Amino acid sequence: MILDSQNSIDGLIWMWNVFTSKVVVGGENGMTLILLMGILVILVVKFNKKPITKIVRNDNKMVQRLRITKWYQNHWLGGVFLFVVNSVLFSSTLFGIYLAIYFSMSFLLLLVILFGVIGSIYSWLILNNAWQGSKGNRVKMGLVGSGFYALLALILVYLWLTLKPTYPGEDTFMGGIGILFGIIATMVAFSTCFVVTSYSKNEETT
Repeated sequence: MILDSQNSIDGLIWMWNVFTSKVVVGGENGMTLILLMGILVILVVKFNKKPITKIVRNDNKMVQRLRITKWYQNHWLGGVFLFVVNSVLFSSTLFGIYLAIYFSMSFLLLLVILFGVIGSIYSWLILNNAWQGSKGNRVKMGLVGSGFYALLALILVYLWLTLKPTYPGEDTFMGGIGILFGIIATMVAFSTCFVVTSYSKNEETT
């Protein structure tokens, strides 16, 4: 079981290294471009929360269904639900990235990332509009749900600190850069998710 887990981790690291160093518009320039895009997303969401939240209307079927779901209105259970949603979205995007890398389709890779980001933000907006409660409890829900990406970041930090060559003489520099980029990407996702899900429409009047 330990060997299988290590092989799975090594496989994920390899896939991430390919993604960051070969598939995306060439190495460091590609990573810098995606990092800047991630920061831009955070800034856009941060300073345009009011118009962005209006993308999902209150008459949305999923919003209405969740609003009458009692357990979801509990901030802890709502946060756990957001955590699960984030894990499903992340796993789906990761699987799409794997397929794009396996078939060497860089255009498909960019589409997977784009739809992954759009799908995540749209899902967060639905959950934000559906949850009703105090601002403090909304923040708690957002922290619990966004914690999925914080947990991923901690795992990547551990992998980065314990990164060792798999064979004598292996250069782990690109592996370290890939994991470091992953840490930044997950923290960008954490920040964006928290900003979107913890935003209350009551702030519009303050």
